[in-house]
Amino acid sequence: MTAPAILALNTGVPAPRYSQYDIGEHLISISSEYQRRARAVRTIFERSGVGFRHFVVGEGYFATERTTQERNDFYMAEAVPLGEKTILDGLQRYGYQPQDIDDLLVISCTGFNVPGLDLLLAGRLGMRADLNRTCILGMGCYGAFPGLRRAREATQSRPGRLALVLALELCSPHMQLDGSAESVVSSALFSDGAAMALVGSPNGKAPANPLPRIMDMATHCDYTTLEHMSFTVTDHGFRMYLSSYVPDLLAASIEPFVDGLLRRNGLTREDVRFWGIHPGSTKIVDYVQTRLGLSAEQVECSHRVLYDYGNMSSATILFVLEHIQRCSQPAAGDYGVFLAFGPGLTMESMLVQW
Repeated sequence: MTAPAILALNTGVPAPRYSQYDIGEHLISISSEYQRRARAVRTIFERSGVGFRHFVVGEGYFATERTTQERNDFYMAEAVPLGEKTILDGLQRYGYQPQDIDDLLVISCTGFNVPGLDLLLAGRLGMRADLNRTCILGMGCYGAFPGLRRAREATQSRPGRLALVLALELCSPHMQLDGSAESVVSSALFSDGAAMALVGSPNGKAPANPLPRIMDMATHCDYTTLEHMSFTVTDHGFRMYLSSYVPDLLAASIEPFVDGLLRRNGLTREDVRFWGIHPGSTKIVDYVQTRLGLSAEQVECSHRVLYDYGNMSSATILFVLEHIQRCSQPAAGDYGVFLAFGPGLTMESMLVQW
């Protein structure tokens, strides 16, 4: 059975773009807690590996305290048009229509509503009434992988189906200014963005470039490390927590995890040309690079996405894939491994072949 391919891939970000320096200086100027720790704040921002980020919020957003409802309402107002544009631009670029879609999978951990993004987007895009919809909520930075797995299963079980995956995260409305080390780290990393991937069979359409086929996927969760990464609902938005131990925990587990995925497909690390590591932070990418023995060139795309966009949670790994597809020009037969990490501590992986 032929493995389903990613037929279309597109990314989208809010129009406002800010430099990392300007974000840090603005937060210091409006937060007494950040002012008190200004030197440490600047150091964290400078060493984050982030150069620019796109935010849906403007400079005046944090002038007053925001309740969780206000933040979530802001999320919904901004998420729907961003998701709509990201999907529509991607479909049109590759010659598909919203009515062609059989399965819609929406991933997010930064907002929630009923009816949710799946229904609102399906209605605005004019998708069919018999559309199968799935929402994957609260899974954090690895959330795109469960979505891609469901899309792969749906299109493998019923050839001819098209499954659309949308990962959309708006982290900026939830930024916390309490001055804690965890909040400063989060405010130095997280940002806003969306990405779509259309999964299915080419059905005779001749692509201009080789398409990445989803050959296999794997997951592993360490239930003894649940406290090291979290996204907690508070009365004033979602509080993001990323333990400083996360890179060490990943480094200790990543080799057997990756080698197991490759071994069952008759491959070794040397057979893989492209590596897409979720840039949760520059330290995470560096640790994984060292453990897997990857070259600087093999992790350049991850660092580039982090520098240009920051950490957009679940959408980020699709930005990395899109960057590789667009800039690195994979050849037919090339293998790629994509990795993301999140609460659990959970590791997710995907093996593709062009």
